[in-house]
Amino acid sequence: MTDAFNRIWINRKYVIKSAAGGVSASFALLGFVALFLPLDGFFKCNTMVQRILACILLTGAVCLFWLLACSLYVLNKRRIKLFALNDGHGVYVQYGDVLNKKEVLKPQERRNIVIPVNRCFDTLVDNDLISENTLHGKVMKKLYAKNRFTRESLDDAIQKSLQGKNLQTETVPPEEKPKGNLLRYPVGTVAEVRVSNTCTFFFLALSTFDQNLHAHTSEEDYVLALCRLLRFCNTRSQGCPVVMPLIGGGGSNVRRSEKDILEYIIKFFTMNRFQINCDLHIVVRENGRAEVAITDL
Repeated sequence: MTDAFNRIWINRKYVIKSAAGGVSASFALLGFVALFLPLDGFFKCNTMVQRILACILLTGAVCLFWLLACSLYVLNKRRIKLFALNDGHGVYVQYGDVLNKKEVLKPQERRNIVIPVNRCFDTLVDNDLISENTLHGKVMKKLYAKNRFTRESLDDAIQKSLQGKNLQTETVPPEEKPKGNLLRYPVGTVAEVRVSNTCTFFFLALSTFDQNLHAHTSEEDYVLALCRLLRFCNTRSQGCPVVMPLIGGGGSNVRRSEKDILEYIIKFFTMNRFQINCDLHIVVRENGRAEVAITDL
């Protein structure tokens, strides 16, 4: 009950605005009906006081109805379409799990999933270098558990994807990064790893580690990463839907709330909408419904 109330509360602007529109439409319809059908007989009011009370009760009932209806809509709404693109594509915001095939409109077809990782493309999930609680760690563990890859074969697949791109890499001294891969790629580099005929991962190089293996991402790097990701999707999505989380909402130390990150990402894609050539699904974690509103965007 508390969670439901919180979800309604963070969407209160949408609920109140929509309910007000419903109330206005209801009374407009009632006024139109009254032109042709007298309503006095329905209320059976003999005095002015009774008529006033009847009007108050009617108004309250209509307002309550629309508030409840809009609240139920908010509680059950999991996806909204922000705006349409060329060729019938669109940008969507939704609650869910980026790894779930049902996040796209046609689950049986190919989808590309954006996974933010560190700029060394580490694959060791040991709760020190990479935490199994992060999206990065969950993806790696899932690939290993299903025997799609070993750590070595995944490293090879990532390196193969990055070959021939003339990227300006740098070697990180071991004292600055005591564990994991030491070859660091430019921010915004994307490694494309195909997992099946219906799923391809776009691993996005975003964060850097310090000597304590703590991830960091500067504001400048964050913006640059989004720009390069958009360019890569425009080239390599093949028109197939792209599913992405709230980039920077995990362990990248972007220092912004998920709500702020979502609003920034939406503004970024709105400004660059003509560079998007596929369906784009921005996914807010399912348990973030009580914290991040998607109806007030």
